[in-house]
Amino acid sequence: MEYVVVAFRSRAHTVGFYERIKNAGIRAEIVNTPKEAGVGCGLSVKVDRGSFALIKRAVGIARLNSFAGFFLVKEVAGRRIVTTI
Repeated sequence: MEYVVVAFRSRAHTVGFYERIKNAGIRAEIVNTPKEAGVGCGLSVKVDRGSFALIKRAVGIARLNSFAGFFLVKEVAGRRIVTTI
């Protein structure tokens, strides 16, 4: 399993960004930020890896100063591997 997490340093920005992309028809959910990422407010937006290009553009357009980064999360044999993308 593989997905992208969009982390922010503000819970309000996390929820606002989630609402914005949901309204645009992009499948997403609010999740706990993986501790391996070591950033953010504790909440992040989870999206499919295939939506990454759209999400990256949406973050740029939103210009949210609390944006903390994109993280690729892979779950392999019961282990979670988190890398910055």
